[in-house]
Amino acid sequence: MWKTLSLLLILMTSSCALVVQANMTGMKPMPVSGSPLGYIIHNPYENAPLTALLTLDGHSISDVKVKIHKKGELGVDITYAVADMRIMDEGGVPIFGLYPDHLNKFTISWQEDGKQKQHDYQLMTPDVDMGFSEGQWAKAPLVEVKKVAADFKDRLYFLNWTNPDGKSSPLMHNNPTAPGAFAWDAKPGFFIIDTAGDIRWFMNPYTTHDSSRFDGAGYAMGMNITAEGNMVWVQGQTWKQMTLMGRMISSHRLPGNFIDASHEGIQIENGNFLLRVAAKDYRRPDGLLVNTVRDHIIEVDTNGKLVDYWDLNQILDPMRDAALLSLDAGAVCLNINIEQEGKQASATELRNAPMGDIHGVETGRNWAHVNSIDYDPIDDSIVISSRHQSAVIKIGRDKQVKWILSPPQNWNDSLATKLLTPVDANGKVISCTTRGMCNGSEFDFVYTPHTAYKVDEKGTWTVFDNGDGRHLAQPMFATSKYSRAVEYKIDEDKMTVEQVWHYGKDELGYKGYSPVTSIVKYQADKDSILSYFASAGLFGLGGGYGNMKLDDTTGKVHSILVEHRYGETEPAVRIDINSHDMFATGYRAQVIHPEQMLK
Repeated sequence: MWKTLSLLLILMTSSCALVVQANMTGMKPMPVSGSPLGYIIHNPYENAPLTALLTLDGHSISDVKVKIHKKGELGVDITYAVADMRIMDEGGVPIFGLYPDHLNKFTISWQEDGKQKQHDYQLMTPDVDMGFSEGQWAKAPLVEVKKVAADFKDRLYFLNWTNPDGKSSPLMHNNPTAPGAFAWDAKPGFFIIDTAGDIRWFMNPYTTHDSSRFDGAGYAMGMNITAEGNMVWVQGQTWKQMTLMGRMISSHRLPGNFIDASHEGIQIENGNFLLRVAAKDYRRPDGLLVNTVRDHIIEVDTNGKLVDYWDLNQILDPMRDAALLSLDAGAVCLNINIEQEGKQASATELRNAPMGDIHGVETGRNWAHVNSIDYDPIDDSIVISSRHQSAVIKIGRDKQVKWILSPPQNWNDSLATKLLTPVDANGKVISCTTRGMCNGSEFDFVYTPHTAYKVDEKGTWTVFDNGDGRHLAQPMFATSKYSRAVEYKIDEDKMTVEQVWHYGKDELGYKGYSPVTSIVKYQADKDSILSYFASAGLFGLGGGYGNMKLDDTTGKVHSILVEHRYGETEPAVRIDINSHDMFATGYRAQVIHPEQMLK
């Protein structure tokens, strides 16, 4: 009997061992039949649904190149090399640029054991989903390619469209009488298109944004590329860094005394970051406690520690109202109110407006509205674009103004000495009125501008001149308005400014008029200038003040992206991006280089 039981136990034990051995892999993914490397992980970090990772399965490979095959005859191949160290960092081959809702085909080539190898793969992907809202009629902005020169065919453009989704943050600052700009909260619309107009990357709004959390809410804006090839942007009470593959490198809260980051986050030459923020619990000279609005610049290190800050309330003049008096109240940046279209605030209204994110003078209102920052390492200075002062301003580390590009009207005595004098190509002074009208010359100042960036290669500055309140007034007819991409040469010793190139006034006219947002930026790789007229068509394409009505064009933005060979006025690229949601506007565009971001 005991021998029988012992034999039975031995057989049972052997059987269990075989079962355990057969199931050691559990549900672990395995490479498909014939794959010379590992298995594929779709969207490995959950933040970028059109990416994937080809794992290595123990292989040691180098000199990796990736080709995402185009969709159809009119599609665009995406090819890039991946640095050997990046392969080890990712634990596989990063796959970027897949089409949405498509069985993608891509080819990987590599070196292994001294041999050149190559294999074709395929992967199905989900459709685009950047969030949905009540007024939406398409899943994403609608892209229409008008023109692409052969030598620009390889371009990839990052676009930023953001609009509310009905989940606007229930959070607010503790001081209800001074709300600041916390109410700016919306789903992030970050995506990348190719020159065929197809979306090849988008950011998952459900994993990168959460209206219910202090650290998760906010309006994602100001995306730039770091020296390491990562994306950096600002979003409400945080600033973030993420790889092109969607790996979140860091998410930092703003330093304790600052709030409401928006518009710009940019890395500078010393490795630190400049962010456009505001200050909380700010005591004004009259004793009133407020949260300020879009009027502070901070410098933080890579760990988020505060290094320096610029308080524009102390550096500039919060009471200057020359530009504010001329603003179209229907579109004060992205505070869109069609009922106020064509109206202007009076001086009394500017001084008695509620505290918070509303155009008005004095600390605690949106008197400055800084929407871009650049850094000049030559003299350790920052350069800001101030929409509500209609000015581009350079400020030193010592917090002293170096120069101001703006019409002369109503600057105080101290700041008036910093105004640049317009000159022609021969250095002759151009006569202009205090409102900026320069008769007999093509020179013009910038009005409610967005973005002012230095072109190191040319020694110039590019600015997007939105053009609202041009010459510090509103025109008789709305259709007289226009926006421009413009380039200036500034002589800091002589305190002069020369206009060397502009586009938009004659070429686009009112159809290109973008009352808010937009960008212009030099691109060194093709010696070109990228311009994005991001909010064209916001108020429709017809009518004038007093008879504008809500119709089937009002609120439907028709953004225009153009790229010019340097010095030319005929664009090499034109791509139109039509809105997918009422009053949704484009914010910025950037050229994306995957080989630099996957190095």
